[in-house]
Amino acid sequence: MNALVPARFFAGTAGRFLLLLPLLAAGCATSPDSQMARVPVETPDRFEATGRTDSFPATAWLTDFTDPQVRDVVREALARNFDLQAAAARVEAAVANQRIAAASRLPQLGATAGASRRGTATELANGDISHDTLDTLSLGLNLAWEIDLWGKLKNRTQAAIADYEAETNVLHAARLSLAATTLKAWFNAVELELQLALARETLDIFEKNLTVVEGSYKRGLPNRALDVRLTRANVEAARSTVEARRRQRDAAGRSLEVLLGRYPGDAIVLVTNLPPLLHEVPPGLPADLLHRRPDILAAERRLAASLERVKVARKDLLPTVSLSASGGTASSELRDLLDSDRVFWNVAGNLAQPLFQGGRLRAGVDLANANSRQAVATFSQTVLNAFREVETFLAAEDFLRREEAALENAAVESIGGEQLAWQQYQRGLVDIITVLESQRRAFNARSSLLNVINDRLQNRINLHLALGGDFTAPPPVEDTETGSTLPAPAASRPLAALAP
Repeated sequence: MNALVPARFFAGTAGRFLLLLPLLAAGCATSPDSQMARVPVETPDRFEATGRTDSFPATAWLTDFTDPQVRDVVREALARNFDLQAAAARVEAAVANQRIAAASRLPQLGATAGASRRGTATELANGDISHDTLDTLSLGLNLAWEIDLWGKLKNRTQAAIADYEAETNVLHAARLSLAATTLKAWFNAVELELQLALARETLDIFEKNLTVVEGSYKRGLPNRALDVRLTRANVEAARSTVEARRRQRDAAGRSLEVLLGRYPGDAIVLVTNLPPLLHEVPPGLPADLLHRRPDILAAERRLAASLERVKVARKDLLPTVSLSASGGTASSELRDLLDSDRVFWNVAGNLAQPLFQGGRLRAGVDLANANSRQAVATFSQTVLNAFREVETFLAAEDFLRREEAALENAAVESIGGEQLAWQQYQRGLVDIITVLESQRRAFNARSSLLNVINDRLQNRINLHLALGGDFTAPPPVEDTETGSTLPAPAASRPLAALAP
């Protein structure tokens, strides 16, 4: 349908047409509903493994560690780590995809401008050839709009919103994981620093003992020859342990520097003690704490997105309704291009129903259904693994506490036994084998004690990572400087700024 009409009529028609947009849009796309109830796993209201105290402290999880450098180390890692920057870029990409999906629900308006020149040749009656040229200038507007009659475009936009929310939670998970990984690397490096100091101290003691044993042998005690050789072997073994600890400490320091975004030059300065845990794990932690765990939220949002795409695939089988409109002016003279008497317009409606696609659309439905079943299984496994991790780390809290107490006693007794064995050896009451064995036991007990102290710190970090934050029930507010707590779940935040 084409007609030449005044510009004011075209403007009025377009205005009335645009007034219908809010009615035809069928509502803004919002975040899909939560799919938490779809987990086919029976879970308890509270975790079964508990701590040993009756208090319930409200603490942010970094405050469990009294090391004053903890927050500084985490802050540096969050600010400079390149893997975290990549995760942040993926969130930006998800935002862009959401905007692209939302734009498909709105009319697409474009402007055109053209200029052409056409030459003709006409033979006259006298045989001459007449050459004429015709110049044409044009301006136009084109509008195309797919009416979301079945809500397919809305479902596609909701799937994109869920993808954005999933990537947002992946970013939160990356921040929490990076904070935990950085702390674990920090405490591992500190332990190896202490292990190196212990190995050097032990080597120093063994070298002093060797001096005494060699002195006895030189003073004419031939029965001490075996003692000299065994003590020398003990010294060399201790020297080997020192070099092994140096190698391990070097590797741990360089790994930590990479996490902090630094060049791995082994230039980091460590503290000289492993801090005690400030708080005990409260009993009866509510299982609802896992609702804030970002990997669970990300899996749930991916499931919600897959269910929206199932709806899209099914609605692809239905007819598509679209509107198109165009209008503009054309003239051979530039001065007449804006003349209202030269305006033309065209409005058309289209209905398209797919009839034969070679099974492509049906296969699309099957693919979407398979993807949604996979998302359900992945979500369920993520939840089940989360419960396993929390229960495991909760139980380990008590095991490690008792193990540390036993090793403290073993270290005290071994050190005392080492001193007593050396005194008795100097009086000729025991042989060198007893002394060397007591020294080995003392060294191993002290080394194992350092190891279990670090294991308790590592387990507490793993517990906070498994819980998605501290021991408090409400989802905490994000600390943008340190990432020590998590923001409210992305699915619960308004997305009005992202929806059309």
